[in-house]
Amino acid sequence: MNTSMINIFYPVTPKSAPRPRVTKNGTYNSKDYTQWKNGLKLLANTKFKKPLYGAIFMKIDFFYEIPKSWTIKKKAEAKWHTSRPDIDNLQKSVLDALNGIAFNDDSQVCLIQARKQYAQFDGVKIEIYQ
Repeated sequence: MNTSMINIFYPVTPKSAPRPRVTKNGTYNSKDYTQWKNGLKLLANTKFKKPLYGAIFMKIDFFYEIPKSWTIKKKAEAKWHTSRPDIDNLQKSVLDALNGIAFNDDSQVCLIQARKQYAQFDGVKIEIYQ
């Protein structure tokens, strides 16, 4: 079995996939989410010549900067980001952005390992294995 791995680091605050807004003029997502998703798509286009085929395994790390207002003690103890956004909605935003670029369809993704944690910076680290 030939296994390939591709790394992507997107240095922007992770955004979760929102529920689309439905109006009489159509369905749309918020401007900030659309910009976030389009930025990840542009970055992914630099890594992929063509979409991967077959089963896909992904590791996704969502990083959130430790709030500056926290005490030194609280900053030292910061590890896991346990507040919103929900991890399943974060995963959905990554899958939506990479659909058609990293893989033909997100149905190819058979396993996802994801975590959200505090760090010195905001960002999303994605490892994609075929």
